[in-house]
Amino acid sequence: MQQQNFRVLFLTAVVTFAGFFLIQSVWAETHVQSSAENRIMMAMHVEDTALQKKVPEPWKAFSIPGGPLKGANFFVIFIDGFLMQDAKGKPDHGGIGRKVVFAAPVKNNRTGEMATMVLGGFGANPETIPGPYKNFSLAHITCLSTSSAVDFAPGTGTASWEVKNNGENILSLKIEYQKALPFRKEIKRKVYSSAEPSFFRIYHIDSATDMIKSVPAGFDRLKKYQFQLNVPAMKDVFDGNEKLVGLSAIPLYVRKVFLP
Repeated sequence: MQQQNFRVLFLTAVVTFAGFFLIQSVWAETHVQSSAENRIMMAMHVEDTALQKKVPEPWKAFSIPGGPLKGANFFVIFIDGFLMQDAKGKPDHGGIGRKVVFAAPVKNNRTGEMATMVLGGFGANPETIPGPYKNFSLAHITCLSTSSAVDFAPGTGTASWEVKNNGENILSLKIEYQKALPFRKEIKRKVYSSAEPSFFRIYHIDSATDMIKSVPAGFDRLKKYQFQLNVPAMKDVFDGNEKLVGLSAIPLYVRKVFLP
């Protein structure tokens, strides 16, 4: 019963959260990339003023107003892209795309549009730097994930990420968690760049999300959690007062990327 109630809660949250960013096309879309990935997504609350300095006009950062991610205004997304393809289905830049992304939900002060904005990040492939959003830096990225289970039980998962820049460890995440049945959802989303605020890409996403922890909803299947960030460009945002709002494992994330 508890699991069923959680899935209803999570369904409500996904529909509400996705509703902020769903779009209707009024232009032709050009397919540029496809990817198959698994992800770990951290939803956090950071100091609003410091975060807004990272968001260019006419955009404004905002906090998720309700649901299991209520209060989150900043996301750290760990992406293990195990199949990256161009529009013709050929491997894109070697076909592997491992990266860490900093993003925030934003609203356009002039039009009222709500979207996601990429504020920066790190990529392991020099051919993809600074990337389509023009704000990624090159880094050495190491990731490890495991899954163990018996019979038809969901089992236990682990994930470990380490990001080094110029030989220094600047970001790390280590988690162990009790797995549960993920929720699957297809959505369409526009994602903008903080380096070029008028530029965006359109994502068609089919994903399955296992929300492991939600502070607002009061559940936590994390057995172990360790997160450290020492990124100079983010030191004003991560000033020691940041708080983890929720954490999700996304074992299935299939995406098609389009340009308008």
